[in-house]
Amino acid sequence: MIIIFLILLPGLELAGIIYFFNLYGWWFLLYLISIAILGYQLIKEEKANALSKLTGLMSKGGNPAEAIMGSAKNFLAGILFLFPGVITDVFGLLILFKSGNGLSSQQGDKHKSSDDKAQDVIEGEFHREDKEK
Repeated sequence: MIIIFLILLPGLELAGIIYFFNLYGWWFLLYLISIAILGYQLIKEEKANALSKLTGLMSKGGNPAEAIMGSAKNFLAGILFLFPGVITDVFGLLILFKSGNGLSSQQGDKHKSSDDKAQDVIEGEFHREDKEK
């Protein structure tokens, strides 16, 4: 199924480009160019920030796979934006805006330090004095 879709994808993209160019004219060409530039910028920023994200997450005690998957997701979305056409742009947006399944937020809470959890605690000494009756 996926192989058939990948074989048909260039033809569908070309048909979509022709359809939308006839519908919107030069505005659609401007859209294609701007999306390609945004995809290139996304790839460039992910290449520059991937290592710093990974080291920052690992220093906080987080899961390194989470940082790697986040960078890979953004990198794949940038690659899909580089391809001209509407179908790959929609898939790129779906990948970019897809929310997690909630495991990453639960794991992130588990690895928080005690300073992050209890910021309203005032530390000090306590002793009890019995009341005299």
